[in-house]
Amino acid sequence: MSRRTGNLKRVFSRLFKERQIYHRSDGVVHFISMSAQTQIAFAVVALGALLWVAYASVNVVFKEQIIVAKERERLVMQTNLSKRLNEAKTAYDDIAYLNHTYKRQFDETMDDIWARHRVLTNMVDRKAAIDQKLNLQAEGLSAAGGPNGQKPVNGNRVMIDVAPGEATPRQSRVSILRKEAATEARERNEGSEESGDAAQSINLMEKAAAELYSEQMMLIAAIEEKTEQRISELRQVISSTGVDPDTLITPAKISNISLAQGGPFIEPGSEATLPTRYYAHANRVAASVDELEALQGVLHHLPLSSPLTVNRRMTSGFGVRRDPINGKHASHHGVDFSAPWASPVTATAAGVVHFAGTRSGFGRVVEIDHGNGFVTRYAHMNRIKVRRGQTVELHDQVGELGNSGRSTGPHVHYEVLYKKRPVNPRRFIEAGRYVFES
Repeated sequence: MSRRTGNLKRVFSRLFKERQIYHRSDGVVHFISMSAQTQIAFAVVALGALLWVAYASVNVVFKEQIIVAKERERLVMQTNLSKRLNEAKTAYDDIAYLNHTYKRQFDETMDDIWARHRVLTNMVDRKAAIDQKLNLQAEGLSAAGGPNGQKPVNGNRVMIDVAPGEATPRQSRVSILRKEAATEARERNEGSEESGDAAQSINLMEKAAAELYSEQMMLIAAIEEKTEQRISELRQVISSTGVDPDTLITPAKISNISLAQGGPFIEPGSEATLPTRYYAHANRVAASVDELEALQGVLHHLPLSSPLTVNRRMTSGFGVRRDPINGKHASHHGVDFSAPWASPVTATAAGVVHFAGTRSGFGRVVEIDHGNGFVTRYAHMNRIKVRRGQTVELHDQVGELGNSGRSTGPHVHYEVLYKKRPVNPRRFIEAGRYVFES
């Protein structure tokens, strides 16, 4: 160790010998003596300065590289962020498109469903209103019964003995429309198959809408079937009176079964996919409901009841008979009903009183105009309860049974005139028995 230390001392002594620095000024020579320690001190200071410069240079270089690296990293992060933002925007646009697609398809489907629903609701409401009016009339006719007050034997069937069964039953309208609805729903589904992310939801919605469409078609078919059945029955009722129903109603003259159309021009959109078969069927059923409503109006003013709702007995029929006073054969243009004195005589249908007074042979008489050429006459009454121009409904009291005029006892003489010609009232009263179901 001492040897190594000695070697170092010899090296330092050779490197840092004592030196003098001479300088001459104004002819005088001066010198500065630098010892080994001083030289070592200067060397250490110089070495420290060099090391500091080197460190500072390296530090600056490395910091610049760090800054460049961080800037590069920032740019990469910014690029990635922009990419993710673009992906998020694309995903948002896709979701917005899907939502728009869902909403558009849903709105179109709901508009379609509600349009059909409004048609169906209107039809059901109209049919219900007509049925209610028929039921009210049926209750009144049920209270009156037959000519002598008798009720139908089989009261659980409408149109007993009036509407005969068909020899070959026709194919149910419901079954026909069920097939047509299934076919149309399948065609609509095939033409509206969606592809992409919205496909499953939209196709499920379309399937549900198609099932609802089929149900609506079934309801229309059921309404049509019941309406046509009731039309047939009411036509049979009117025909049984001896009057052709077509002479009493004026059906709409429609050369086709498409809906009446009009309105401003609109570019084709969802309206172009509307189920035209549904509306064609609905229009046909609406025409049937119109006919049923017309028939109901005819029945409302058709004298189908007896002029007496109390216990009575028909004492004389329509046609040729032996005159009760002079015994000669004579025409009798009405029917006679006997009942207790002052029994209420009632209108046999809705109408307007066009005569209330006294006439030769009839005594106190009331005549009611029911429209469509029908007039009813109530004679031999004890008292008149209405005045000319008064509106009456079925079974409104028009007078009291009496014995006025050419009469042999208390009774009411009842006539039905069609286009000023007398017809058999009994046929109308018998027909009225089959309008109701008990």
